[in-house]
Amino acid sequence: MVTLSVLFSFLCIQFASSRILVRRADIGNDINIGVEGGEPFKSRGFVRISQPPTPYIKKNVGMHMELYCEAMGSPPPTIQWYKDHLRITENESFESSNVINHSPGLGKVASRLVINYILPRHEGKYYCVAEAGSLRDSAFTDLIVPNGKGREMNFTQLVANKILGAHHRPRVTFWAPTYMDIIGSDVVLPCKSVGNPKPDLVWFDPDSQVITDNEKFTILSDGELKIQSITWADMGIYVCKVNNSVGDDYVETFLYPMEESKK
Repeated sequence: MVTLSVLFSFLCIQFASSRILVRRADIGNDINIGVEGGEPFKSRGFVRISQPPTPYIKKNVGMHMELYCEAMGSPPPTIQWYKDHLRITENESFESSNVINHSPGLGKVASRLVINYILPRHEGKYYCVAEAGSLRDSAFTDLIVPNGKGREMNFTQLVANKILGAHHRPRVTFWAPTYMDIIGSDVVLPCKSVGNPKPDLVWFDPDSQVITDNEKFTILSDGELKIQSITWADMGIYVCKVNNSVGDDYVETFLYPMEESKK
């Protein structure tokens, strides 16, 4: 059974880089962790942007850009990217990922917004929006394209200049560096990626063995790893690796199963 001090220390270590301290006062009703000789640890819904994107970026036409944003919350939050208050989609020549299944657990998630070739139209204000249940937190960055005047391209020019359809190494764009949930729960670990050609995806378990579909594990069509009825034996670091003919990328998720309080 997990003691309060151990779990509290774990949370502080995991979220230390965000400079946000998870205190007992931040914890409320949804999760009760069994505590030997003390009060149960409880977690109410919350969400925080723990690492916002850089507030100001200047990029010239043709440059590559990645925005990075990290959030923590209960349930583990989603991250959406917006440009000038409009949600960004891949069909608008941006590459993003932002879906995670809701869970009563705790999680720290991370997202990258990847723009492989800056154009004048990319100039503007970008928002990282984290949502956990009905709760929301956000942060923004301003992108300036100083040499963009008169350099916009139409579709034909983008094709002729081999900007559209260009090959790029894959990048994981949404994942959970830390994921905590109650023993017996089904969990879904996200691993969204972009790249051209479309990346292949492989998950590795904490013993560095390739994960294949079975009664315990299912790799979903969008790359998420579903783990049925987690136990203490499932604790550890899971690695998601993506690759294509241009290169590869990988991320790690630390899964921590927790005892539910009987009180």
